[in-house]
Amino acid sequence: MGKIMKKWTPILVFFLLAFTSCVSELDKYYATPGWLKGNAWEVLEKKGNYKLFLSAVERSSFKDLVQGKGLVTVMAPNDSAFQVYLTKHNYTSVDAISKTQLDKLIGFHLLFYSFNKEAFEDYKPNGIESVNPMAGMYYKFRTKSRDSISTEMDATSGKFYKVVHFDRFIPVFSNNFFTSNNIDAKSNYEFFYPGSTWTGANGFNISDASVKEYAIVSDNGYVYTIDKVLEPLETIYTNLKTDANYSDFYNAFERFAAYQYDAVSTTDYGNGDSLYIKNYSFVLPAISSEWPVSTYQALSILSYGANNVFAPDNNAMQAFFNKYWAPYYSDISKVNFEPMLALLQNHVYSGTILFPGQIESGLIKSTYGNTIQFDRSNVQKKNICVNGAIYGLNQIIVPPMFEKVTAPMYCDTAYNLILDIMKNGGYVPTLISDATKFSVFYPSNKMILDFTNLDGKAITYDITNTFKYGYQVVNIEGDNGPTAMNTTQKKTFAGAHIATEVISSRNGNEFVYRTLNSFNYLYTKDNKVYSSYLYNLGVDDKVPTFTKINSYSNGDAYALSGESASGLTPEFSQFKNLKTTSCPADLKTFISYAGVATFTTSTPPYSFLQGERFILLIPPATSLAALYAALPSKTADNIAAFLKPYFINVNSSNLLDYPFPNAKVQGTLVSFGKKSDGTAVTYTLVDRGTELVIIDAKGNEAKVTNYFPYIYADGAVYLIDKSLSVE
Repeated sequence: MGKIMKKWTPILVFFLLAFTSCVSELDKYYATPGWLKGNAWEVLEKKGNYKLFLSAVERSSFKDLVQGKGLVTVMAPNDSAFQVYLTKHNYTSVDAISKTQLDKLIGFHLLFYSFNKEAFEDYKPNGIESVNPMAGMYYKFRTKSRDSISTEMDATSGKFYKVVHFDRFIPVFSNNFFTSNNIDAKSNYEFFYPGSTWTGANGFNISDASVKEYAIVSDNGYVYTIDKVLEPLETIYTNLKTDANYSDFYNAFERFAAYQYDAVSTTDYGNGDSLYIKNYSFVLPAISSEWPVSTYQALSILSYGANNVFAPDNNAMQAFFNKYWAPYYSDISKVNFEPMLALLQNHVYSGTILFPGQIESGLIKSTYGNTIQFDRSNVQKKNICVNGAIYGLNQIIVPPMFEKVTAPMYCDTAYNLILDIMKNGGYVPTLISDATKFSVFYPSNKMILDFTNLDGKAITYDITNTFKYGYQVVNIEGDNGPTAMNTTQKKTFAGAHIATEVISSRNGNEFVYRTLNSFNYLYTKDNKVYSSYLYNLGVDDKVPTFTKINSYSNGDAYALSGESASGLTPEFSQFKNLKTTSCPADLKTFISYAGVATFTTSTPPYSFLQGERFILLIPPATSLAALYAALPSKTADNIAAFLKPYFINVNSSNLLDYPFPNAKVQGTLVSFGKKSDGTAVTYTLVDRGTELVIIDAKGNEAKVTNYFPYIYADGAVYLIDKSLSVE
């Protein structure tokens, strides 16, 4: 179901403009009202029923601001509303509230700058004259409420960090917001605020409060009277941390915690200490940060951006663990990072805040393409937070990788390494698609580490911190020691284990599969599977066997067993570099003649190929020897002219695949050889279903005798049963 981690939405990208380009436009928002009515304090004092609020302002750090020493928008609850707040929190009076808590509370009622009613209904952070395609979508406004710097221990390293906190933004939900999203205002607003009533049909609600009077003019900004005290919103992180029903989800999230040094905050607020922002290794949204970005200049993002967390409760998390992970892990806290990351990413959505009506539209997709679906009546926990929203669920939004051919590596610890390689090779999105049927052959961790090589280099696994994400690295040995496998290397290794279709079969027990690597194939016979590398090696006892793990909607998964997973890596050697001492016996005679023709000693070797992919047709050694003996002169040029017609130019022959019986690859083959008139020697390739036949210009037919060819990095070698005429 349910990106649920998603990049900033296209509409947001459309909105974002450089802050500095619109300062003059923003000034129009924040201008002092023209009618002087006294400062905000005096306006409220004259109204007479705001004594408790003003008493709280007086004890806070914001008295001077409200009394006119700065531009501000004031959200003022009346005395009866403030008394409800005091009673709810067991305060006997305003004096009982601590100074720290009072600054946090009162600051949440004071907004930077002065906003009139129209600005709240359709805020335009890029300037009052800018175009806003969706009115009301910029719904958050910066307040004076801010938590002090906290000290946190990074459980993954044992280090302590001083974490900076940013000014809270308060949500103002206008009627325009709901209209632009094409959802009902009342039912959606009251879903998150069941103790409040939607009264913003002709304006807006401020968090959970209704507005009694809009935009009362004062000397230093606008005043809005409201029916509730605005309790400062906390982060998604804080809301989850304090709810024991979601501890498994919260703890899993915290495994990815990381701390990023923030130079600007250090300069502005550090007082000699280095300050950090808590993120989640940049693979999960920063649910502990008040702001989606750390610069106040990014007004568009700050006013629009939000994270949504669809948090499964502990029962749902345990049920998922029991179904997918219990056979391989002792408890949920031990699950490997990548499988857990897939689960978490499928339960977060980043962009802007989501209400139930938007989810019910069916347009909201999870990280992995599922439509997010659940009944709003089943949501057990619901919170609007300072940085987004929480939906507490009693179900898991199952990521597709647990139900597709990727399932073995996301469930079974034996496949942690191939998971790393396939994921970082970029193949997981492909493998969770239903567009193609896959056959995936899984090597175990031990198989990869004990026996596998990539282009002759051993693969190793380096863990520098077991508890910290990103500190587990698949390496490949090099001349200067191990280095992390790069994306290309991972793509090559992984792609060779992923077959997309059977392109040829015979006898009911032999199959040729196309893999995700171009011109790379797997050959299976009975229960053994060969790559080109292992087939060329010709050592049958090193060939891995395979058994089916399971069938899925998009294909089959197989477990490899045996000595070498490298048997499923491509052949990295080039045919052009083969010597008679290190090649299959079938090729020795041809290679020896190539040496006499100086193909192998010119610079570069086989220079006539000019980097082209080729197919080489090799007649039997006796036929080659007879033709060689019949040459009138054994000069290098004559021998080269004799051999070149057996090299087929793959590109010139318009071949997208190497040919196999019953693969329907046939047509004209264009060789690198020349006829006496200077034109290219050509042949006709015919696929007769059970065999391939090469027909020369004289109509002579040569049958391909090796069902699976010798495939090298630069070309493929097909054995034929007789020589061909070149004229």
